[in-house]
Amino acid sequence: MNDFLCSPICNFSGCLQSIVKEKEHKAASDRKANSGVDPEKLDALVNSAKSGDIAAFSELYGLYGKKILNYIFRLTGSREEAEDLMQDTFVLAFKNLDSLKENAKFQSWLFRIAQNNVFQKYRGKTPQMESIDIHDSSGESTSAVTELATPTKGPEDKVLSAELEKIVQRAINELPEKYRQVFVLSAVQRLSYQEIAEIVGRSLASVKSDIHRARVEVRDKIKEYLGDNYGMSNLH
Repeated sequence: MNDFLCSPICNFSGCLQSIVKEKEHKAASDRKANSGVDPEKLDALVNSAKSGDIAAFSELYGLYGKKILNYIFRLTGSREEAEDLMQDTFVLAFKNLDSLKENAKFQSWLFRIAQNNVFQKYRGKTPQMESIDIHDSSGESTSAVTELATPTKGPEDKVLSAELEKIVQRAINELPEKYRQVFVLSAVQRLSYQEIAEIVGRSLASVKSDIHRARVEVRDKIKEYLGDNYGMSNLH
């Protein structure tokens, strides 16, 4: 192992123990802000869209499109499939807006449509995971949904950050579907337990339990991977 990589790899243990925990704390503090849309504005946009206002629905698309794309991408691992399914989700949403009884629950309703689209697409099949990195409009590589690594400064920190990012993403991809779904909604999309329960159609207690198990499994997978590859099988 060269000297350049030695320092960041030796720091894996400390970073590992904080990386997911940090995201969980940030998720909890950001959930309220992450709703993103003023309730009155959302109500007005949904009502206008229900009346056939394309401009209003386009604004809803602008507000929620990236969230839905990222959610589907995390479930499927395919950028191309995620883009197609995201478009299908919004087409179905527009056609069925009248079935939405509570405008305030537009986001949960939209995620549920996206989830059903994924399940219909991959019924009886396992999605083929691609690289998690996608590219923005400038062509720069970026995380598909959120930065899972801690902020960095020096070149050694960048090596560490990039490696941890890949490891965390790999661990998420390897989660069973039941856990990956709620983990993404909680740790990545930063939705509340109640909203996640509404999206997946399970009890609040079941969702909390599954999210906890998913977090434990992600941590265990990361520790196992680091132990196998960097001689850190005794990570705590």
